[in-house]
Amino acid sequence: MLKALASGLSISLLLVCVSASDNGFPRCNCDDEGSLWSIDSILECQRVSDFLIAVAYFSIPIELLYFVSCSNVPFKWVLFQFIAFIVLCGLTHLLNGWTYGPHPFQLMLALTVFKILTALVSCATAITLITLIPLLLKVKVREFMLKKKTWDLGREVGIIMRQKEAGMHVRMLTQEIRKSLDRHTILSTTLFELSETLGLQYCAVWMPNEIKTEMILTHELKGRNYTNMYNFSIPISDPDVVHIKGTDGVNILRPDSALVCISSDDSGEPGPVAAIRMPMLRVSNFKGGTPELIQTCYAILVLVLPGGQPRTWSLQELEIVKVVADQVAVALSHAAILEESQLMREKLAEQNRALQQAKMNAMMASDAKKLIPEGNE
Repeated sequence: MLKALASGLSISLLLVCVSASDNGFPRCNCDDEGSLWSIDSILECQRVSDFLIAVAYFSIPIELLYFVSCSNVPFKWVLFQFIAFIVLCGLTHLLNGWTYGPHPFQLMLALTVFKILTALVSCATAITLITLIPLLLKVKVREFMLKKKTWDLGREVGIIMRQKEAGMHVRMLTQEIRKSLDRHTILSTTLFELSETLGLQYCAVWMPNEIKTEMILTHELKGRNYTNMYNFSIPISDPDVVHIKGTDGVNILRPDSALVCISSDDSGEPGPVAAIRMPMLRVSNFKGGTPELIQTCYAILVLVLPGGQPRTWSLQELEIVKVVADQVAVALSHAAILEESQLMREKLAEQNRALQQAKMNAMMASDAKKLIPEGNE
């Protein structure tokens, strides 16, 4: 805008000068003593203007010197050239203000010398600027690169902070999950803690039935209400179930998925849905007293974000879900080992009681046989 204004003023001044030279100032009326714009008044205005310009030119270097002394400015020598140029311009205007009346030859000589110095300094300043512009561009490029590097570092710091926060959430969830070895307590704690940490609308766990033909909704959490449910089931051959069980990572489900429709039918419009498999490990047999763990089946963890919000699953949240699912799988395997160990202990105790009872019965039969007289045999 300032460039356009300066260009407009320059063009207007050029047109006025051309028009004045062509017309010879026919309406100037400069010789009329009663006119406002007489020669004396014009010269007086020019003299006052020169003095005011000189005052302004002398005040600007003082401000520049204060600025240079109070701050670490690069290319100070260029500013000193500008200061010299401005001071010389002020001196030429100051001396020129005394030339409107009778003046000695020394004044004209001084004015000529200062004008020559002003011309030399102005040309030197212009040449300096020509050589300085590439350096300024390099400084600008370096500034841009530093800003970009700062932005990259800030982004990396943000990623590190998010990873640290995710690790903290995972540690807290793991501690809560590992507090119990009961399978139902582990699953209910997992659903509640995930809902609190991720702000879920709904989360549920699906497990296969005994004959592995259906996936049954066994645990769910709506808001803060936790329930054990065995009323809903879907075929184990469902495409989403097959895809989730065949994928190691977190899967984003479609809104029309059977897992989503059944899980969120009375919780309002569901948001983005994620699901992940959880290995169910059991003790298959004993060899040399060491239990062998064999992966037999998968449970499915379904997580639903609140609907009606511009929110999607972030990489940090998906990483939390994946790590927590692995921790839950380990906790469930420990619970399964404990359950089957307790069941085996109960079976062994029952067999021991049966053996003790059989031994007692045999001893009683032997004692009864001894009490029978030989003649009665």
